[in-house]
Formats: sequence, structure tokens, C-alpha cells
Amino acid sequence: MTRSERLRRSDRNTIYLLSGEHSAAVVIRLQLILLLALILCSTASAQDDHRADYLHSSQPPLLSYAELVTLSQHETVDPALAAKLQTLLTTPFINNEAYFNGTKPLQPDVEGLGPSLRLVAWNIERGMELDDIKLAMTDKEGFLAKAHAEPNDKKKTMDKDLIAQMEVFQSADVIVLNELDWGMKRTDYRPVVKELAAALKMNWAYGVEFVEVDPKVLGLQSFANVKDEAERKELEGLFSVDKDRVLGLHGTAILSRYPLRDVKLVPFKYQAYDWYNGEKKYGTVEAGKRKGASLLFGEEIVREVRRGGRTNLIATLDVPELPQGQVTIIATHLENRTTPKGRVQQANELLDMVRPIRNPLVIAGDMNTTGTDGSVLSIKSAVLRKLNDPGWWATTGIKYATGVGAVMDLATFSFKTAKFQADPTASGVPLLAPNPEENFFDDLEKYRFDDGSRIDFRGDEKLSVNGRDGTLSNSNERAKKGFVTTFSLPRTLGEKGKFKLDWIFVKAYLTDDSKTADSYRFAPGFARTMDDVNEALDEPLSDHAAISVDLPLKQPALAATPGH
Repeated sequence: MTRSERLRRSDRNTIYLLSGEHSAAVVIRLQLILLLALILCSTASAQDDHRADYLHSSQPPLLSYAELVTLSQHETVDPALAAKLQTLLTTPFINNEAYFNGTKPLQPDVEGLGPSLRLVAWNIERGMELDDIKLAMTDKEGFLAKAHAEPNDKKKTMDKDLIAQMEVFQSADVIVLNELDWGMKRTDYRPVVKELAAALKMNWAYGVEFVEVDPKVLGLQSFANVKDEAERKELEGLFSVDKDRVLGLHGTAILSRYPLRDVKLVPFKYQAYDWYNGEKKYGTVEAGKRKGASLLFGEEIVREVRRGGRTNLIATLDVPELPQGQVTIIATHLENRTTPKGRVQQANELLDMVRPIRNPLVIAGDMNTTGTDGSVLSIKSAVLRKLNDPGWWATTGIKYATGVGAVMDLATFSFKTAKFQADPTASGVPLLAPNPEENFFDDLEKYRFDDGSRIDFRGDEKLSVNGRDGTLSNSNERAKKGFVTTFSLPRTLGEKGKFKLDWIFVKAYLTDDSKTADSYRFAPGFARTMDDVNEALDEPLSDHAAISVDLPLKQPALAATPGH
């Protein structure tokens, strides 16, 4: 072999060697690319799996006007209609269009807590003031301008707190709502939940609590006992209905910037009051006791004949920042027409239902913790405010309720009731001044979930908007005495009654060992009561004020400071 041939062979071997090294590098790169592609595909597949869990939109069949009339007039109906009613009371409306249109959680960065899930709970009194509610939740400058335009200089001093509260509304990722109408004349037949969700660009779920079938709601109320012809015609006009638009729905909702899945509507098995037979029988019994058509008519107006009962709307949110990647939201509404013992029974039923849940959960809503026997409260003052026409009620209508409001007025409540109305968690004095709601909160505090966690009853000054500690002050705003009240009830005599009825309860990672590493992760903090927003206009937005809480997605910085 010549020298040149050997050199050529050597060069060829070198080329082969270099080619081999290059090929190995290429293989490694290809393997890395393939691995990355698999990871991306897996992530995309997981996202697709989640997307598959999110319904675009679904709802149960609605009732026709003729079916509503049948449900109003007959306790027992044919099996097909009974089944349709049952479906409506146990099947949630679900809409995730906001998610598919690109809505993302805001996760406000709260000083001391970091990125948080902000939750608001509010009983909006049917949505009577829906336009102003939407304004408060979407346009703080517009709402502030309207508040200033109304002739009440005292309200102009609230600007700082008012703005802060509206900012809480507008940055909330989850909103739990009680008492929303859909297809009711008193709220112009509007689908309240759909309008609010559209204005806020949020996903939503709605659960029917009651189907309203009272004769006055369906335009079947007789006014033959009103002798004055002009008044009778005015009443007939006020209570006439559009039969094509009446749906009779009244319920609970969850609005969320997170998409909703595994949504369930679970009525309480223990219904502490029969809203159909109870309301009908009350009118029958009272008719024999009353003298004069006006008194009987007044009773008919405050009566509420309904199908259905108190319920729980439950939804799962995917929150990847948390260890389990999920949060359960439970929107509930406990019975008002019962005793405190009856509400304890409903609360215990709810807790037993959620005991196996291992991820964080939030229970929020109107708990009706009045400390009273709700059967006495069933006729709440002279009128159910703004039933159809507030102006009419303020003048002509009041005489028809004479003798009703006074008899049932809250001014007749005992001293012990007044003592606990702002703090139903307070310890009572046996025999002398027992607290009727004490067992409700004792049971909640003692309760343990299957994973050993418990509801967070802590109160830390540094996690309070006003520096107050005490039971539940992290999750529900405290005042100098008790809590900031959430509900105002007009009285026939004296000042209006104020109660703490609305609550937020949180289960996160707190166990009996409160010093565990994650004990403040997703724990409630900086609870607020948005009473300034509620009272900013001449007409309150609701008879309840909204409440809120911030839930940190990671262990917050404040948890590491002394005293935590």
C-alpha cells in the first residue's frame, strides 16, 4: 500500500470516526427533543383532559307556566311533572364559556400573603338592584360618581373604604351568591346569574333552591276583598304577569374565573320547613283569627308558597398552585324558618357529606344565624321589601299589613337575642342568657375531616383588616363587639335590627398541630364586610352586605413572623 493510499485510508477512518461521534451527538439531541416533545404532549394531554371535564354549557329542562300553575294548586301532581320538578331541584346549570373565551384567574398579590384566591360571598336579595350591583362590581369610578350624585353628603366621607371594597369585588376570582331570581316579575324576569357572569366575564353555576308558585307570583292572586275599585285595579296591574316569561326560579350561584367541574346540586335531606304546605296552612289558620279583609290581604302578600327547599351547590376548581391541585367550593343557604337546633342539624348533614374531601374547601353563604326561632320571623316586618313596587308599599300598601309587622316585629325579641345578634359565637350564660347558636359554632370548631384537618377558627391581629383577633377573625371581620353585621332588617318600631348571618368557613391544611409547615397555606386572611358599598346609594344594594376573604396559594410571609 502506498503512502498516499494509507493517508487516504487514515483520513477515511477519521471521517468515519468523526461521523460516528456526530451521529451519537445527533442521537442524543434527538432523544432530548423526543423527551421534551413527550413532556409537552403529556402536558397538553393533561390540559385536554381538564378541558374535557369543563362543560361549555348545560341546564335542566325548565317549567312552563301551565306546569307552574299546576304545582301551585295541587300538592300531588302526575309522575312526569313531579320528576321534572325533582330534576330542576337537583341538576345545576353550568356555564364555562368564559374559560373557553380566555378568562384566567387574577390571583391578586396580597401584601403579606402573596398570590391569593380572593373569594366573595353575598346574599343579593333576589337581584332587586341588579344594575347597581353590576356597576359596583365592574366600574368603581361610575359607581362612585353615582354615589356622589345622590343628595347625601355623609356618604362622601366613605370614599377610601368604598374604593377599597369595590377593588375587592373586582379582583375576586370566586363569588358565592344567595337569593338570585330567574324569570320573576319582581326582578323584571331577568336571569340574574347570567347577567352578572356576563358583566364580570366569569364562569358560573346556578342551583334552583325554590320554584316560586305563590298565586301572587303567578298572577293568580284574587283582589276581590279590596272594595275600592281604583285600588283593586291598581293591585291587579301590579301583580299581573307575562305568562311567557315567568319561570319562577330562585336559587344559589357560584361565579368563578377558574373553570367549574364536578358541579353538583344537593338539597338537604333535612328540610326544616315545608315552604309549600307550611305557607298554605298558615294562611288558612290565620284567616279564622283575623277580622277585616285588609288584614287577611296583608297576610297573603307576605306569604311565600314555594316548591323545593334549602340546598348546597358544590363545584371543583383546578388550582395547580396547591398540592392537591383542587379546591372545593360549597355555596349553602341554611333555613331561616326554623330553630337554631334545626340549623345545627342541617350544618351537621353538610359536614358529614364533605368529610372525605382531602383538598382545601370553602363553605360560604347565608347561614341565618339569628339566634331566634325562625318560625316567629316568618313574617318579617310590615312588608317583604320591594315585592313589586317600593313606592306603592311605602304609601298605600302599609295599611294592608297593619297588625302583621307589629306582632312579629323584632323589637319584641328578648335581651339575650340582642346580646348575641352581632356575635352568635359568644358563650352564653346557662339559664340566665344562653346563646341559642352556640352549638352551631361548637360543632364546627370540634369537627375533623377524614384527613385530620379542621375548619380554621383562628384569629390573628396581623391577618385582620382592622387588627382584631378572636374566634374566626381571620375569615370573618370582627368589630369592637362581636362581628361586623351583615344583615339589616327594618322594624316597625325603633331602629333596624342588625345580625351576623353570612359566613365563610375554610378547611385548608390546619390540623390539631397548628405549627405544621403549611398551616397558613390557603388559610383565610383579611376578611372584609363590604357594608360601605352596600349602603353607598340611597337604596341599599341588598338587605345583606357582602363579605370576602383572601386565601394564599403558598405559605404566606406573615405566617413566619412572630405570633404566627
